[in-house]
Amino acid sequence: MKITVYFNTKAVKPTVIQNATVVLVDVLRATSTSSLYFYHGAKGVFLASEPGSAKKYFSKLKRGEGILAGERDWEKIPGFHLGGSPLDSSREKVKDRIVCFSTPSVIAQKLLKDAKYVILGSFLNLGDVYESCLRGNRDVVIVTSGASEDGVFAGMLVDFLQSTVGSTPILPADSAKEAVAMYKPWQGRIVEMLRETVEGKELIRKGHAKDLDFCSKVSRISALGYLKDDLYLKENSPKPKRPLDGDKPKTGPAAQKGKSIKIQVPLFPKNPEHPVPGIEKKKKEAAEAIEAKKKTEVKKPEVKKAEGKEGVVKAKRAPRKPTAMFSKKTTVASAAVAVAVKKKV
Repeated sequence: MKITVYFNTKAVKPTVIQNATVVLVDVLRATSTSSLYFYHGAKGVFLASEPGSAKKYFSKLKRGEGILAGERDWEKIPGFHLGGSPLDSSREKVKDRIVCFSTPSVIAQKLLKDAKYVILGSFLNLGDVYESCLRGNRDVVIVTSGASEDGVFAGMLVDFLQSTVGSTPILPADSAKEAVAMYKPWQGRIVEMLRETVEGKELIRKGHAKDLDFCSKVSRISALGYLKDDLYLKENSPKPKRPLDGDKPKTGPAAQKGKSIKIQVPLFPKNPEHPVPGIEKKKKEAAEAIEAKKKTEVKKPEVKKAEGKEGVVKAKRAPRKPTAMFSKKTTVASAAVAVAVKKKV
């Protein structure tokens, strides 16, 4: 499996992506928001580079089948139902609907018509992206929007794929190694990295700092969109249900509606640099359960004991009744013999 990263969509070569799994990345905020649409039950997502294209596709849908979403200069487009923030999404708004999403992101352009399989990647659904790359058993090409945070995501994905122990050798291209070098300094500090980027600082200035906190959550959701014709659909992969990490579900972007997002553990390889969360907490909870069980156990009644002269503790016993050495018949017979002997004398 060869892994290639393109930091510029214009540099993508058709021959490289022809038989590869292509991962499109625009963490802030196109692919993060699109992935959340699928998590909330969207029927599909149509990515458009212009508001006019989104409206045209929306007009072809049946009444109530679609919904308009879009952003310009980080703000919602007037007349659209949703903006570009993942926090605008909720299950009530997008479930069973096709979201016509207008975004200035370059990944919305039709540059990948020759690709074998195209999926949308973000930190939020990194676990599903990782599994899809392995399941496809093809070369992996990661195409970013050109932002630095997308390069960090690419490096994180490459790092996980390289750590996979299997029969398929992982061959990272020079661009993939460069992406890993971008990721390593920010390992475990994704939210700090987002705050330092050009897009992150602009979002903070516009009052969308919460978007950075949310988009930095690794494998926050289980949802993956793949391209079919002009529409992205949710991938229903035949993978087993993944365990929760032991934490209580935290309030998600639709907190005002009472919705929550389960935190799931990705099936990443066992790598000490990427520990699976929740293990220490599970151990602590197990120890507390054992202690609680000990306290509730019924104690057995103690046997009363008395102390002897030598200080040795001995248990008290009831005195035995004396038993006769001879039976009544034996005693009568012995008396008769004694009388006979006395007469002879």
